[in-house]
Amino acid sequence: MSSPEQQPAPPLATAPDTSRGTAEGPALAPAGVLPALPDHPPAASASRWSRLSRGAVLAIGACLGAAVVGACWTGVSLAGGNGTHAAAGASASPSVSTERTEEVEGPFSTDGTLTVAGIGAGLDPEELCSGTGGYSDIDFGTQVNVTDAAGTLVAVGSLGFGQKTELGCEFPFTVDDVTPGSKFYEVEVSHRGGLTQTEDELRAGGLAFTLGD
Repeated sequence: MSSPEQQPAPPLATAPDTSRGTAEGPALAPAGVLPALPDHPPAASASRWSRLSRGAVLAIGACLGAAVVGACWTGVSLAGGNGTHAAAGASASPSVSTERTEEVEGPFSTDGTLTVAGIGAGLDPEELCSGTGGYSDIDFGTQVNVTDAAGTLVAVGSLGFGQKTELGCEFPFTVDDVTPGSKFYEVEVSHRGGLTQTEDELRAGGLAFTLGD
């Protein structure tokens, strides 16, 4: 008996190629494969900086940098200046205060002249002379007393050498270490009576007294 004829096996069905589109529709992506997503989502709108030119951006950056540097230098200068002035004021104030205290409260000196009028006839100008007659007590070394308002002797000086002038015989004097603070003072040469002076007048010096006609 003849064996039945074997029929050839039908070809295996293959999956249609969907990677390419057909006339009926677009190509489909293979199953299980998702399209790749971008790393960063696109910007919704262009940045404002991107709209500026590179030169404009550099100019703005330079201005901002200069402003920051200027502000820093201003702060440092003010801080340093205030500290310097404060230190200078702190160091100078005590010495200035001390000098003013010494000037106002410390002892002071005064000076002046006493002229005995009408004597020294026949003498040349600037020739040495002395008091005569009723003024014989007026001469080189005669004591000059300064008393305060309470009558207390606060300083003592003396006459210098007399010199002939047009008015008579003139004697210079100086009194040192006058005690300050009195409302007024009296300056007396020998026993001729005191002449009243203020402290400011004594401090100024250049006093001029005259005896006789």
